[in-house]
Amino acid sequence: MDLIIRQGDLVLPGGKVQRGDVGIRDGVIAAIAPQLSESARREIDATGQLVFPGFIDPHTHMGIPILDTFSIDDFESGSRAAAAGGVTTILDFTVQRPGQSLEEALDERLALARGRCHVDFNIHVNITDRPERWLSQIEALCRRGFTSFKVFSTYRQAGMMIRWPQFRQVLAAIRDAGGLLMLHAEDNDLIERDTEAHLKAGRLDPIYHARSRTPEAEARAIQRAAEIAGELEAELYIVHLSSAAGLEAGLRARRQGVRIYLETCPQYLLLDESRYLQANGHWYITTPPLRSPADREALWAALARGDIDTVGTDHCPFTRAQKEAGGRQFHRTPNGLPGVEWLFPLLYTYGVAEGKLSLQRLVSVLAENSAGLFGLDHRKGRLAPGMDADLVIWDPSARGHIDGARQHGRADWSPYQDFPLAGRVRWTLVRGHTLVADGHFVGQEVHGSLIPARSRTQTASG
Repeated sequence: MDLIIRQGDLVLPGGKVQRGDVGIRDGVIAAIAPQLSESARREIDATGQLVFPGFIDPHTHMGIPILDTFSIDDFESGSRAAAAGGVTTILDFTVQRPGQSLEEALDERLALARGRCHVDFNIHVNITDRPERWLSQIEALCRRGFTSFKVFSTYRQAGMMIRWPQFRQVLAAIRDAGGLLMLHAEDNDLIERDTEAHLKAGRLDPIYHARSRTPEAEARAIQRAAEIAGELEAELYIVHLSSAAGLEAGLRARRQGVRIYLETCPQYLLLDESRYLQANGHWYITTPPLRSPADREALWAALARGDIDTVGTDHCPFTRAQKEAGGRQFHRTPNGLPGVEWLFPLLYTYGVAEGKLSLQRLVSVLAENSAGLFGLDHRKGRLAPGMDADLVIWDPSARGHIDGARQHGRADWSPYQDFPLAGRVRWTLVRGHTLVADGHFVGQEVHGSLIPARSRTQTASG
């Protein structure tokens, strides 16, 4: 063996916790047993610590343009933060410029990630410019291992919005190619109506970001998209679900037989719109906006029941200076929050440690489900022989708190400043390479690789 992790509490598929050893050879889990008799070049004593499969953040945005700036993390700094928090695979997005094909946008994005991303990665393909023009490229992209695509039902003025007839065309093409369509679901007509009303009245404070992008707008877009998905017998993935109204729209569609998957984010589970009333409320502007405490509790309950499939961060960080550049006006402030480093620590602390989530649900929403939905489950998402040796060793006895000044990304603040944590990431391994050792990032070399996804067709055929 290259490495044996000794006597950790292994969180195995199905949530079973078993004391044992994990043997790693050539970047793959070679054996799991109560005690391995083999020798190894290196050993880690994990006594008293939980050993998880590496976690997947299905929703990050490294270095993307928003308003007149770019999110501050690139693939190097953002993946460093990911590894520090136990995330071993990220799924980022292309940025399709006007006139650019889907393939050109993907190749441009891959050039930014290759050789710079410390963790493994795949890329979702945004379809934002003249969607009907690029339908013929979807099947070829799926064959290349890029099987997930994203569209927006809002951001008309930014030239990113898809109209419902176009949505139908795109969804049908992705269904036929064996891919999965992701939707940023907000009704643009409602948003533009409410935003214009607040701007005309001079209501520019951060709270009007939430008042301009209501739960009704989210629910209406989910309902319309789900109707089309049902008619086409296609699968649909809703990103960053933020409200009880949006949740109910998704669950209603599911009860009607629509194959719809729901993702939420830590900010919607742990923060609420009262943040916008603070002196630095504009820092918290993100889209969709933070909601009410009642929305937050509804999402927690759905997560515990299994009604929400995944949790991603929508990691899109800006510095305080970038947030201040908008003059504290809601429509001029770049929207996005840092989060990839705290995805797992927050879900463990405020989910598992507080009794809201089982270990099984934690691993499902942070590893297994994303691996399955995005065609990576032949390599990622489980502690099992033959899988990539992506592991996270967590010390549940450690105590600490979040300090935005000591993060591994480039944001100089955290929306979770001073949140207590019930544990600490001690080790993070990606395909057997150690990125975090005894709580410290040690990834001097870049080991992250592109992991091609299998299409729905490939998965079904084995």
